[in-house]
Amino acid sequence: MIPEHVAQLASAQKRMYACCHLQATISYSRSRTVSSRTMSVAFKTTLTLWLLALHCVLDAAHSDDIWATQLLQRKLVLTGTETELGLPEERRNAAEPLWWFHCPKCGTSFVNSLINLPGVCPGLALHRVDSTTLGPCFAPIFLTDVCPAWCSGMECVFPPHQALGNYTDYAAKKGRLVGLFRDPDQRLLSVYHSWGNGPGCVDWSAAANNITLPPFLEYAELEKGGMTYQLTQVDPLGFPLEARRRPMTTEDAKEASRRVREGFAFVGLTEEWDMSVCLFHKMFGGHCHAAEFEDIRPTSPGKNASVDYDTSELMGFHDDIDEVVYSAALDVFKANIALYNVSQDSCQSCFSVRGS
Repeated sequence: MIPEHVAQLASAQKRMYACCHLQATISYSRSRTVSSRTMSVAFKTTLTLWLLALHCVLDAAHSDDIWATQLLQRKLVLTGTETELGLPEERRNAAEPLWWFHCPKCGTSFVNSLINLPGVCPGLALHRVDSTTLGPCFAPIFLTDVCPAWCSGMECVFPPHQALGNYTDYAAKKGRLVGLFRDPDQRLLSVYHSWGNGPGCVDWSAAANNITLPPFLEYAELEKGGMTYQLTQVDPLGFPLEARRRPMTTEDAKEASRRVREGFAFVGLTEEWDMSVCLFHKMFGGHCHAAEFEDIRPTSPGKNASVDYDTSELMGFHDDIDEVVYSAALDVFKANIALYNVSQDSCQSCFSVRGS
């Protein structure tokens, strides 16, 4: 039985998410960095359609057929000798349009690696997506307005934290998935401490209706297995924190880890951010940009994934479900680091663009 105040918390997060995207329209209209009337209308239209779809989806059954698709499965093979790997542009073309698997608190900043990859957003003048270029609601503005207009090499996944769905859904994305994974306990702590610290275009205290954040252990039990859930379940609304979702099992974790090993064109680690950026370009080409090394949405000022949270707060709790997923991601990451000869020495030209 889920405590009432925990269920209220999850419900409040949903309301805040919707509020964020509604207020993004207002924020965007005030932005001077992207002034195209066509893009503004497209953003408002997309947002309106999403809100209408939200009501429909809530009444729909989550059957295996809900996300059935006729798209052909495309697979990127990342094994063999260096010669057999082919050219970066060949690997990139095989994986396009890229599908960004974005798990909460695993790195919104990865968007700046995506837009700077050759061919993904051809003609886009922006080399960074953040509050300085698109305003405080930069993430929804990019995904609903800028991305559809400019980024033919990636799918504009909105809401951003969508689950991969049933087998048919996953098969359509297999080989095109890119994303980063994070130590499950550190991710849980980050999710917990990010409460009320979202995009600046939202009045978070009002959206939360002054609901008190529950004790960490109650929150952790609710969110446990979040990466597994997002990798395996049907969740078109993009709310991995769902009080009514069933608990994830070991079998779910095994399926999730299989998808990480077999379905991703690129796997990075939030804790190994710089090496992940370098690996991404080694695999798919293009030059590293300074914006790729900046944390554009820190949980708190000065905080980033390179600084661990104090695990004493866990009081012995461990997300053993998502640990299975993270172990798979770690294996894939290490294998590709070796396969593509990624090291501190080989990445010096990439790292040289980092800011101080």
